[in-house]
This record gives sequence, structure tokens and C-alpha cells, in this order.
Amino acid sequence: MNIVVIGQGAIGLLWYHHLAKAQKNSVSLLCSSNPNSVPKHYHFTDIKNHSEQGLLTLANNMTFANADLILLCVKSYQVKAAIAALTNKISTQAVIIFCHNGMGAYHDLAKLQQPCLALLTTHGCKITRPFHAQHTGLGHHDLGLLTGNIRSSIRDELTTILAQALPTVTFTEAIKDKQWLKLAINCIINPITAIENINNGQLLDDKFKSLITKLLHEIIAVAAYENINFDFNELQATILQVATNTAKNCSSMRSDILQQRKTEIDYINGYIVNVAKKAGLDVPQNEKIIQQVRALEV
Repeated sequence: MNIVVIGQGAIGLLWYHHLAKAQKNSVSLLCSSNPNSVPKHYHFTDIKNHSEQGLLTLANNMTFANADLILLCVKSYQVKAAIAALTNKISTQAVIIFCHNGMGAYHDLAKLQQPCLALLTTHGCKITRPFHAQHTGLGHHDLGLLTGNIRSSIRDELTTILAQALPTVTFTEAIKDKQWLKLAINCIINPITAIENINNGQLLDDKFKSLITKLLHEIIAVAAYENINFDFNELQATILQVATNTAKNCSSMRSDILQQRKTEIDYINGYIVNVAKKAGLDVPQNEKIIQQVRALEV
């Protein structure tokens, strides 16, 4: 399969590295950096702390024209520009898969002729230095159709190729439910760890219980407006379990703040606020936490 990975961040390099290992795949990478500043090789440290070097094959107009699959691994605020850059470059038969945090980054997918899917991951990965990714935690992927039509044979082929590269992958018809669950988790873990400058596991401290409770009640009310129903106790337990399982991890939003990068807050808690406005709901705690994160951004 001809595959173009867009984005040289942690998830982009994670997929590039694993997909390129299969000889039947032709994989190239589109970087946001100036092509002249992109090295010829990348480095990857696996889950067992084994490091290796690999050749970087950069995407060009020909690889885009021949692409069967576009894996969009960019920040949520980069999605719109990335989609615009694909215009007239790829076949209408090419499949676009979105791999990013948050929701609401794409509102015009219906205008695309290509089938669009979402890929949600619980794998942990970080960039230790430019073009060096480290796989920090094993997880699972959920793949699901967002817009357009896809033949079952193509769906199964995509699922198999992704699962062979980086287990495990499940195709789901309930991708919106999965997106909302991930969003709810991110709405708690990301901003609090970024504001407090703490590892995920420190969220288990009792001093955060009240804040988490207030945020969850707002999130659950907004989710219900989009016909997503959460049980408070179950959702709270899930989030605390994620914090436990990733106790030593640095959340992506905290990492962005520490690296003086723009965060994805507008597409995480910001999505909650935007939907709340449409629904006529008050979400003061989410609004407050957005302002706190923005105050930390450069």
C-alpha cells in the first residue's frame, strides 16, 4: 500500500517507523520543517528502550498522487491547513485518516470526496529531540468512519495493515462514542497536569477531586446534547484509571507548555465550551481552565 504520513511529531514518527518496516508498504513522510533542514535519517526508541536509525523517505507530489492512504498526524490546530494543502494533490480514492487530539478541528469534511476516518490511540510516544521518537507505552487503536463511504474490503485491508504495523487496531461503528470518551479523558488530564506542572499520576491527589467533579458534570451535560450519555461514576473511574496507568507520563498539553508550544486546548476543553454555547449550557469551570492554560502559552 502507498502511504503518506503527514507530521513528524511523536505519533507521526511512531506510525512512519512501524509502517515502513513492512516491505509491501511504500511509506513517505511530509514534514512541516523546511525540506532543506530535514535530516536523511530519523531515530526511534522502542518500548524496550532499544534505539535504531531509519532512512527518511520524504513525500512529494508523485507520492501524494499515488497515495492509497493519507495518515494525518498533526496537531488539531494544523488540521485545516493540512487538508487545504491536499487539495488537487490526491486521488478521490485515497483514504484520509485523522490522528489528533480533541474534536472540532474539521467542519468541512463533507466537502471532501475522499472517505475520512478517525484513528484514536492510547499508545504513549514522545519526541526526545527533533526526528527522534520514543515509544513510552503500549496501547490500542480504534478506527472508524467519519464521512464518505468505504468498501468493506478496503476497510478490512486498512485495519489489517495498521494492526500488523502497530497492534492492536479495532474497526468500530461507534467512533463518535470513542471520540467523546477520549475527549472527556483529555479534558481532565491534559489541562490540569499542564497548569499544575505534574505527571498524570499526581491527579489522584484528593486536592483535585472537587475540580475534576465540576469539570465532569459540565462535560457530561454537554455530551448529552450530542446524544452521548456518560455515567458520572463510570467516567470518573475510567479517567482515574488512565491517570494510574500513565502515572509517570507527561501529558501532551503539559509537554507543549514546557516546550513553549501552542496547545490544543481550543479543541479539547474549547470544544466543550463551543458546544455548550450552542446548547445554551453554562460551563464556567471549562471556561476558567481554558483561560488558565492560555495564560501559560507563549
